[in-house]
Amino acid sequence: MLLHQQFQQILGRYKPGSPAVPANRFIFGFVIPHGEQLSIIFGNGGARLEDGVREAEYLVYGTLPLFAALLNPDMPDRASIVGQLRIQPDYPFSNYLLSIFLNAFDLAILDLDYVAKRFDGPFPFPPRYPVADNTFRMREYQSEPIPAYDPQRLPELIADDHPTWVAMFNRAWELAFRNLRQPEPDSGFITNFIDPAFNANIFLWDSCFMTMFGRYARRQFYFMGTLDNFYAKQHDDGFICREINTYSGKDLFQSLDPRSTGPNILAWTEWHDYQLSRDEERLCTVFSVLIGYHRWWKEWRTHSDGGYWTSGWGSGMDNQTRIPRSEYHHRHFSWIDTNMQQALNCQMLLKIGAVIGRSEFDAELKTEFFHLGEYINARMWDEDIGFYFDAASDGTLSRTKSIGAYWGLHSGIIPDERAKRMIAHLDDPAAFNRPHRIPTQSGDSEVYNPYGGYWLGAVWSPTNYMVLRGLTERGRHNLAYVIAQNHIENVGRVFEDTGTLWENYAPEHALPGKPAGRDFVGWTGVSAITIPLEYLIGVRPISQPNSLLWDIRLTERHGIQRYPLGISNEIDLVCGRRIDSSTRPTLNVKTHQPVMLEVRWDDHHKEFSLEAGEHLIQC
Repeated sequence: MLLHQQFQQILGRYKPGSPAVPANRFIFGFVIPHGEQLSIIFGNGGARLEDGVREAEYLVYGTLPLFAALLNPDMPDRASIVGQLRIQPDYPFSNYLLSIFLNAFDLAILDLDYVAKRFDGPFPFPPRYPVADNTFRMREYQSEPIPAYDPQRLPELIADDHPTWVAMFNRAWELAFRNLRQPEPDSGFITNFIDPAFNANIFLWDSCFMTMFGRYARRQFYFMGTLDNFYAKQHDDGFICREINTYSGKDLFQSLDPRSTGPNILAWTEWHDYQLSRDEERLCTVFSVLIGYHRWWKEWRTHSDGGYWTSGWGSGMDNQTRIPRSEYHHRHFSWIDTNMQQALNCQMLLKIGAVIGRSEFDAELKTEFFHLGEYINARMWDEDIGFYFDAASDGTLSRTKSIGAYWGLHSGIIPDERAKRMIAHLDDPAAFNRPHRIPTQSGDSEVYNPYGGYWLGAVWSPTNYMVLRGLTERGRHNLAYVIAQNHIENVGRVFEDTGTLWENYAPEHALPGKPAGRDFVGWTGVSAITIPLEYLIGVRPISQPNSLLWDIRLTERHGIQRYPLGISNEIDLVCGRRIDSSTRPTLNVKTHQPVMLEVRWDDHHKEFSLEAGEHLIQC
């Protein structure tokens, strides 16, 4: 018997006048993970069923046999059945709440323990749809060994004239595998993960960027599982804390603390993983998590005019001076990076929904995207300077150019003409075109620090990669290559001098930033692995399944072996040495499955449809 049929049978047992408590209406949602969902609404003299749990105030999770036993008054020891259910929110008086439902339908359990359990808070918010669909919260850790570092099972970078790139690439993987770990027994984490190795906590946006290189080792270790531990900790109202203790599994911040979460780049991260993996099953699983988190932002992180806010810590760029005294507080500003990220998030969620066939949120997301486009362009643009800034409540703009504004290149939220003016600042030596590109706070800001000063000018892997991806979206491939080459050459010089990778780098000198952690992989793996692979070697997945772009610019022999594409394919791609950049490339490609290869070089373009096997291609 289906869940709906079981509940239909108990409607006839409803006792008029129920519930006999001050509240006159209750909505209980009943959820079978990966299965049926329904709500029962009762009060004011009536009861009815409704498909789904969109309006549910309380969520009860269980299996079909458990629910059948709960609804059967002749079943012995029904109190033990209750102990096997999971009730959300996790109030200390869950049994009492469930008894309100049971009593209303003459299904009382007389020996049910109604004593409130010990509770140390915080008191949870009611659930928000569609967080009930978050199956990560139902999972338990299944022990799995940590794989050893084995370069023969990882992608191999080939760059004959740049041995430092290859050494950094290999060292980054070695450090990354050193940082893999299993969950602590009492943490509530559900999968093995990569630790940012910064302190005793895991960090949300660090983890997002660590997957940007980790996805290339998907065959050996599932780096995306790092995000699953955050999803498992999602609150009933959609909140996900940005920093969680590795040992206890507890949030570091109460949800309404301005430092508590962000940046919201989870959907962007999942979409980039999908471009490489084509793992639709994962998109189906994470979609409700991402929608719930997005809605939490809209509910709790907007001003009355619809502009989004955060704080220095919440933006991920802790000590930038763009907004006075804002490290821990929003200061009643609308933050440009947060608004840009939310617009991007709308677009990413629309794309994910289209892939998995879920359109129920389309109108909501499109409306918000349109609103943010109007808001950002009307209130946060300075026409004289040609840049987007944080906006105070009285409409005045910050005058500090932050790299965070370049999130706007990704979503199409800003017009092409304004994008051109924004991009021009990347080439301006007074702003972002410093000896080591790109400082996170522009060189013409009052407190720009030539040695970094953390986010007062330091060059960071995640923000550089963000800008490169934005330039790619805008078709500015030449500039992306120039910036990537400058960045990797500077990181390489520091690597040669120190033998390791660093948390951030000085913008004026070939030095680690001051301050900066050493052996940092961490997100600096993006600079050692992802940026060389995608922007110097030039291999990137494109929108069509089983398709790659190879943007060839180097003249040395170069390429990548064991490149993972899709669920199971691996490809070797090697370009032979050329006389100069105008020489037609000769390619050796080995693929285990059919692949479409788009090749670009020196303003030329060709496409090759390759069957499984080895191919010698003369472009």
